[in-house]
Amino acid sequence: MFKKMGFQSGSVLIIVLWVLSLLTILVINLASRTRSELQYAGHLQNRLKMYYLAKAGVERVSAELMVNLTPGYDALNESWSNQSELFKEMPLSGGFLTVSYQAEIQGDQKDVILYGAMDESSKIDINSAPTDILKTLFVRIGGVSTEEAIDLASAVLDWRDKDINLTLGGAEDGYYQGLSLPYKCKNGNFQILEELLLVKGMSKDIFSKIKDVITVYPTGRVNINTASYNCLYALGLGESLCERIIDFRKGSDGVIGTEDDGIFKTVAQIDKLGHLFTEEAAQLNSLISRDIFTEKSDIFRIHSSGQLKDKERVRFRDIVCVVKRQTDKKPQILYWNEN
Repeated sequence: MFKKMGFQSGSVLIIVLWVLSLLTILVINLASRTRSELQYAGHLQNRLKMYYLAKAGVERVSAELMVNLTPGYDALNESWSNQSELFKEMPLSGGFLTVSYQAEIQGDQKDVILYGAMDESSKIDINSAPTDILKTLFVRIGGVSTEEAIDLASAVLDWRDKDINLTLGGAEDGYYQGLSLPYKCKNGNFQILEELLLVKGMSKDIFSKIKDVITVYPTGRVNINTASYNCLYALGLGESLCERIIDFRKGSDGVIGTEDDGIFKTVAQIDKLGHLFTEEAAQLNSLISRDIFTEKSDIFRIHSSGQLKDKERVRFRDIVCVVKRQTDKKPQILYWNEN
């Protein structure tokens, strides 16, 4: 009888141990799953927080664009373009927002970071640029030969015009449909820069060289106050004249985007540069007479980053958008991308 009771007690003990083992495994799995779900929820919460920080940067730039203290002109020393107090790691709701862009100085000098929005009118509008400017762009910035530049310019014209008439050296459907992976000639405006890679003769190497001085947005004219050295050079101005324009805009401190910057309040004030050589005057007068330059801008690119910092790392989420300034209204969004 005692042996039987001992046997039963041992069996119960084994069962209890098995049950406790199973419960322990279940608790551990549940705890692990709960921890993973809490981490995932925290991750989503942080992403959402960083998104709204980045969006706050966009709203802050939009507010600066609406203020517009200099309605007659736009330049790099204005608050929308370079204001580190507003746009460099500005603390907000436990995180930070930064709105910035890289500004080219001139030639091979090191670029600088400005805190604000980039002026799209500081670039050449690839949808409206005339043939001669396209050729100069491809030769001087793209690094191709004159013959290649002529054909490439013709191909760009054929891609963006609405007709099916073939330009000498260009390409229409007949060329593109004959490729191993055929597609149609667009016969319409470029909508994104990368679309240029579809054009006959355009290589990744050429594209990488010119992409920072062109835009697909309808700016029409180039702002003489914000255009980079490479943009001015691509328009056909000589190296010395490009340097003089950039140096004038830097002001006495030699730094762009500061209070003492030189500003062309009208295109006609280009005479602030002083004496010009005959060739330089001819280059400028040609562009001015063709209405290539402006002193005003309406379309701006905003790169806003929402940031959260901890002991281990900095996490961030970016919004890149393009907006068009409107009179007495919030800027219109032309492009929006989140990552």
